[in-house]
Amino acid sequence: MRTERQEHLAGEEEAAPLPTGTVTFLFTDIEGSTRLVQDLGTRYPAVLAEHRRLIDSAIAEHGGRVFGTEGDAVFAAFDDAPSAIEAAAGAQRALQGHAWPDAAPLRVRMGVHTGEAVLSGGDYVGLALHQVARIAAAAHGGQVIVSAASRALAAQARLPGVELRDLGEHRLKDLAHAERLFQLDVDGLPVTFPAPRTLSARPNNLPVQLTSFVGRDEIDEARRLLGKTRLLTLTGPGGTGKTRLALQLAAELMDDFPDGVYFAALDAVDDADLVPSAIADALGIEPGAEPPLERVIGRLRERRALLVLDNFEQVLGAGPGVGRLLREAPNVKVVVTSRIVLRTSGEQEFAVPPLALPPIGAEASVDEVGRSEAVRLFVERALAAQPAFRLEPSNAPAVAEIVSRLDGLPLAIELAAARIRLLPVETLRARLDQRLATLTGGARDLPARQQTLRGAIDWSYDLLDEPDRRLFARFAVFAGGACLNEVERVAGPASELGREVLDGLGSLAEKSLLRAVPGAGDEARFAMLATIRDYALERLVDGGEADDLRRRHAAAYLELAEGLAGQLMGRHGRRSLDRLALDHDNLRAAIDGAIDRGEAETAFRLGTALWRFWQARGHLDEGRERFGRILATPGADALPPAVRSRALGAAGGIEYWRGDIAATHARYAPALEEARRSGDRPIVAEALYNLGFAAASEFASEDDRYVAGRALWEQSLAAFRELGDDRGVAGATWALAISELSRRDFTAARRLFEESRGLYRSIDDPFGEGWANHMLGMVSLVEHDPDGAEEDFRDALTSFDRTSDQAGILLLLIDFAIAARERGDLPRHWRLAGAADVVRSTTGVGLADQTPIEYVDWTLPEAPFGDPEAERWWAEGRAMSVDEAVAYALTGEVAARS
Repeated sequence: MRTERQEHLAGEEEAAPLPTGTVTFLFTDIEGSTRLVQDLGTRYPAVLAEHRRLIDSAIAEHGGRVFGTEGDAVFAAFDDAPSAIEAAAGAQRALQGHAWPDAAPLRVRMGVHTGEAVLSGGDYVGLALHQVARIAAAAHGGQVIVSAASRALAAQARLPGVELRDLGEHRLKDLAHAERLFQLDVDGLPVTFPAPRTLSARPNNLPVQLTSFVGRDEIDEARRLLGKTRLLTLTGPGGTGKTRLALQLAAELMDDFPDGVYFAALDAVDDADLVPSAIADALGIEPGAEPPLERVIGRLRERRALLVLDNFEQVLGAGPGVGRLLREAPNVKVVVTSRIVLRTSGEQEFAVPPLALPPIGAEASVDEVGRSEAVRLFVERALAAQPAFRLEPSNAPAVAEIVSRLDGLPLAIELAAARIRLLPVETLRARLDQRLATLTGGARDLPARQQTLRGAIDWSYDLLDEPDRRLFARFAVFAGGACLNEVERVAGPASELGREVLDGLGSLAEKSLLRAVPGAGDEARFAMLATIRDYALERLVDGGEADDLRRRHAAAYLELAEGLAGQLMGRHGRRSLDRLALDHDNLRAAIDGAIDRGEAETAFRLGTALWRFWQARGHLDEGRERFGRILATPGADALPPAVRSRALGAAGGIEYWRGDIAATHARYAPALEEARRSGDRPIVAEALYNLGFAAASEFASEDDRYVAGRALWEQSLAAFRELGDDRGVAGATWALAISELSRRDFTAARRLFEESRGLYRSIDDPFGEGWANHMLGMVSLVEHDPDGAEEDFRDALTSFDRTSDQAGILLLLIDFAIAARERGDLPRHWRLAGAADVVRSTTGVGLADQTPIEYVDWTLPEAPFGDPEAERWWAEGRAMSVDEAVAYALTGEVAARS
């Protein structure tokens, strides 16, 4: 969802171009707006609207353009500084002269600043935006503060009735160097205000930061948590921006701590006993006879102050001293940055998250990509390295991929953006496969660990004991994280690791090198950021354990896949499909590794176990590509016939669902040969059933093909009955019903489909039941009963939706679209056709084009052309999510969209 600021900006771009290059910004907001809302109650919206009308009018009168609002804040851009200053003066005159409701004196603070700014990704970016925001925040209600840059540009202009008064140099709350500020004195309005709300107004030793801060959401959450505790520990791996967040939080909370905000850097302190001395130095306490901690407590006991203790992880032994300080100085709060929690009473942990990531893919617009905080940071740092850089349609997909592959880590993004000085964006994206080597060259005045991504992770790795290092390296074999059961299977017993796996995972998570992640139901799951995993993989290879761990990994995921394969189509199929989806990356890695090592049987069995997952969840193109590689694995010809038959049958299933009958036959025919060689009766019965769907030439009509399969299905049915395989009997009965349908015996077809449906219900198989209902609905359509067809389609779609079977959902969306057309309901027809088109393009399912019914026009055109109403309905359908399309098919109601 767009912010108010972005909505205004989009509207302005449509109405008139916004200035770029050297731009003067005016930012305003209401002082004490929270209290005002409480005082005015239901009258507040009207007051807010009137306030905006007055400000907007003054801005427009002087040639400015409002490009956004946020709450009670207004953001405007001007081509020149004198116009912005006159607009601010005019707005204050209008606000002061307006008759506001009783007890509602509206006091608006304003800031004016001129600097370089560019439009990138549909929004302004550049340091000037941060500076004017800080200048406005420094003002008091009714006051206008102007930067030295704007004052200089307005020096020669005639500004009647106003004067710029020098307020001296101040450090703004963006922690940058001191800025000279000026107050705009307007004739007839108050000119006496307290000192600006800057760092200069409170005692502090916060270090200068030469770059702007990005991460508004993180600041807001940290502020909220600190409001409820006195000890806030910001945790996270190297590069997440803990220090920068702590400094910005301290700067923004300056007004809450009249006795000062103090920063103590502990990165060079490796003895916990020296921490009190470091804090004393930060507070400016002179050496004395008392121990340092006593002097610190004595200084702070009666004061309201904030301490920031940075890089606490290597001095955790000092935690009890921090606890004592908080007990004996009741008005002090402490913010700690650490890769490990202190475990001190009253501690509140905030695991600093990576920056929000953008959507990935060529279809994402520049505006959508540019809203991401990770992209905003990249663009701002890239502009510092290469002023000509712009986020444009040509490079936005690459930038989105870069920040996503860097996990949204601020340090990694800053190091990558600095490379724009030398490398085009596409080249940088390509080089991220070696990201630890590429992301070097940070600012020389930073600590060594912050000049390279490797240095940041080295700092954490050096804190680990040997058992933790061993587990850290072994965990790197997992792609996308892992559940506890698989970690225990792969990482090895305590006798190998030197520690129980669960204890080791907890230790690594505590040190911010792993994180517990949701999504695994009742199972505990852990994951590494990709950049940290790269580092861990190096350690795994260096330790000589990589090949053995990869074999263990493949064995563990083969066991998982085969254990779930028989449950994928059952009543609890969704849970099993979701479980495989959770570890899809691990399953891919297991297949690739088995192929690379020439372990043909492992690769064949993995593909066999996974094909239904690939079919149900819309990964058919991937399944085809992987089976092409699996079947070509060295040594495949020597595998047992049963293993080969099952894999060929699975590969044929992928081709069948893709709608490629020639390729289906090419897989199913040898699968039957291998099955007969194996002598395994269940495998033979399954292979007979499969080949029935592609028994005749691919050039035969659908009718001929399905009639030709009849003999194979009859053999299959007999075999399944002898074996007592109810699921096999249900499937063969269903296939014979198709044969009857192709022979135009609709009564026999309906009887057999109903028999098949009853069998599937008896064994609790919603997948088979859904397919029987799908075909029964088709029979009703042939018999010109679209209403009756929809009843069966509704049952079928409910079954497929229960397991999130994307292929089945696609077929049913098409079914509903055809039924709507048969009834003459064209809006519903085109909406469902549009929704189905999107699902078809994303899943690779082509089976919908293979149908035995020639009496109904089963084809859906790609898109309606020349009919504006149909085009609109089609677009509405394409805009639906899968869940929305399913709900529309089932209820006929279009979901309201925000």
